[in-house]
Amino acid sequence: MTIGIDARLWNETGVGRYIRQIFYLLPKIDKKNTYVWFFSSKDYDTLEMPLPTWRKVRCDIHWHTLAEQLVLPFVFLRENLDLLHFPYFTFPILYPKKFIVTIHDLIYDHYKTGKGSTLPMPLFWLKKIGYVLVNFVSVRRATKILTISNDAKNEIVAHYGADPKKITVTYESGVLEDTRKNFIGNETDWIKKLQPYILYVGNAHPHKNVENLIKAAEIAKMKLVLVGNDPYFYPRLPKSKYVKLIGSVPNSEIAIWYHFAMAFVSASRMEGFGIPPLEAMSVGCPVILSDIPVFHEINGEAAIYFNEEDPKNIAEVISKTLKNKKLLENLVKKGYKQVQNYSWEKMVSEIHRTYEEVI
Repeated sequence: MTIGIDARLWNETGVGRYIRQIFYLLPKIDKKNTYVWFFSSKDYDTLEMPLPTWRKVRCDIHWHTLAEQLVLPFVFLRENLDLLHFPYFTFPILYPKKFIVTIHDLIYDHYKTGKGSTLPMPLFWLKKIGYVLVNFVSVRRATKILTISNDAKNEIVAHYGADPKKITVTYESGVLEDTRKNFIGNETDWIKKLQPYILYVGNAHPHKNVENLIKAAEIAKMKLVLVGNDPYFYPRLPKSKYVKLIGSVPNSEIAIWYHFAMAFVSASRMEGFGIPPLEAMSVGCPVILSDIPVFHEINGEAAIYFNEEDPKNIAEVISKTLKNKKLLENLVKKGYKQVQNYSWEKMVSEIHRTYEEVI
């Protein structure tokens, strides 16, 4: 059988990581089927196929464009695929053959990010209407829908009337390689000088609720280190003497930031899954989170929860947790155990099983 995978978003953060895990782990699981990968030119020129039965196709059609809807179907049809996997909600609605789609979350349905768009506002809203239309069509036409948590599954059913029987949950992971041994002396001295600090890792989009985290840091009078970057929302966060903005950090170094933090914190109002809490747990960093369903689903009793809409409560919960040495030790132990429930290998194996079921 010939299975296509749309990998145009290879270099994006969340979706790109999902695609890359499939690419690197699938060869260990499936040496029988033929896989056709659709890459932009940059990735097409640099990536080598791991198996002789795999091949790549150059595809420089950007997502969320008219060309994606009108030209891309013919690119896919030329390959005579038995199944096509769209690892992101966007897909050409004119593509007539069998496909599955991964819908990671419906954050875009709930939170306005138009202020961060480079498009004029009328075009932005036109694009958002297109987003809703594509989601509506995809959940009906897809043979299977993949998503990354039961909370996200419930959202897809509630918002788009999807048949819950055709939705498969494939949890992601967040296990980090502990790279502390690779950093010595001056390489970590400047991070140590920031101690004591609490840590947030991620972007500053509206649903991430970083503003309330900053207010809580000011109330508690504790240093908040923000690791992440985006061109619009981070520069517009309120300035505070308690906040240290680091910018982007390579994956090879992020374990160091978790290691030296008193705790990882997130006041997010909505997530599809939430990888950073598991990253923190995997290297022994206590985790304190907003009281939202998906965080309970993924992190269970290995985290402490606060009311994300109340900065005073955020500050109080963080302060009390950090003062309780026994609680912190238990959180670390529970975190090590909790993170073992998730692995990228398991996720890719479940995705492959879905391919086999559909074909």
